[in-house]
Amino acid sequence: MGRVARGESLGPAQWLAGTRDVNSFLPPGIMVFPSSTMRFLAKHGAFFGLFAALQGPALQPLAKFAPVPGIAVPAFLLAASIGLRLLLDPPGRLRRWLDTAWPSAALVGILALVAVFIYPMADGLKQRGAGSDVDDAMILAGRALAELHNPYASTTYLGNPFSPGPGWVALWTPLIALGAYALITALALAATVLALRFTQHGWSRTNTLVLALFSSVLLWELAAIGSDLPAWGLLVLCAALVLEQPRVSPGLLVVLTALLGCLATARIAFSYLPLLIGFSLLPVKPRRALVVAVGGTATALLLHAVFWRLNPLSYPPLHLMRQARWLLSGSSLVVALVFLGAVAARMLRRWRAWPPPLHLAWGLGAPMLVLAVADLLQRGSLTRWKGATYLVTSLPAVAYALLGRIRRDHPRADGQDG
Repeated sequence: MGRVARGESLGPAQWLAGTRDVNSFLPPGIMVFPSSTMRFLAKHGAFFGLFAALQGPALQPLAKFAPVPGIAVPAFLLAASIGLRLLLDPPGRLRRWLDTAWPSAALVGILALVAVFIYPMADGLKQRGAGSDVDDAMILAGRALAELHNPYASTTYLGNPFSPGPGWVALWTPLIALGAYALITALALAATVLALRFTQHGWSRTNTLVLALFSSVLLWELAAIGSDLPAWGLLVLCAALVLEQPRVSPGLLVVLTALLGCLATARIAFSYLPLLIGFSLLPVKPRRALVVAVGGTATALLLHAVFWRLNPLSYPPLHLMRQARWLLSGSSLVVALVFLGAVAARMLRRWRAWPPPLHLAWGLGAPMLVLAVADLLQRGSLTRWKGATYLVTSLPAVAYALLGRIRRDHPRADGQDG
């Protein structure tokens, strides 16, 4: 691949694909990387970016639960890289299977089985004061809301305040009232598959995305303990894909805008979601972008305001702000702000050139990456790296954008998708 002229505008997708020769930044005669290295990165950079996005967060459960991590973790990563390569460039029989509905249907079914058989065992750990209380927050708040009580009047069994916001809890309250909350990830994945098909993605592309996503061990762990974060990331992608379509009916636009408002309340850090998706739509659908940004933000603020008035002294979703201050302070805060500022500046410069999925991937991925890295540095151990879960929220959007890049660079990966 040829060198890029100095000063030429370039998007992050090209960086991830390795298309820029970094030697072009340097004075003549000085070379940091050999040309062969740059050609290798140009060909395989997007693959490595996708693999890192999928398996980077998975290092936490692998380091924590794998027997003899020094052997098991590298062996798993090698197997995962081979599997991802086969998925992206499948042989004949696998290619034909990917062109059917069976892979997605099987994955949804397996997640439902996890909810029925594995989740109760993980949930039973609370009897010993162990396990995760992330599901407890959603279930207790949802039950209170279904009974028209204050959803933030109690705490989890570990004594933690509830992190999920009211709109997100309300969205799943019917499922919680039915006692089927554990199905949250399976239902969100089913909705994602339907959204991909609705937006003219063939079975090959749909199956490739969902199978790649669930090659990450962390997603399975979070599904088993009843975390709501995988479902959040999947539904964000659903809404974004439908909103970028050429035609969206007024009724559907209202529903999706309200959905974005509810999604924006899931955690206080997600409050900017309607603005981000509105910004991503601005070059292609400016009026729709305005409706989404203003309507979604207003919905989120209204929901927070209503429930803040019920808890004026201490609004539980805001407790995550204290955690953010613990993660980012002093020099780490400066580095984070510089990085996020550079990403924001690049997004602004390329606001017309980038497609909406790329804006979404960077707009979600960059802040979550900052929080995840800050958490890892604070805890100093992969086994204690709770911040890996932050990356799950942006993983569907990031994987979708990178798979799009891989398919543009290697058309054979599209197979017979139709």
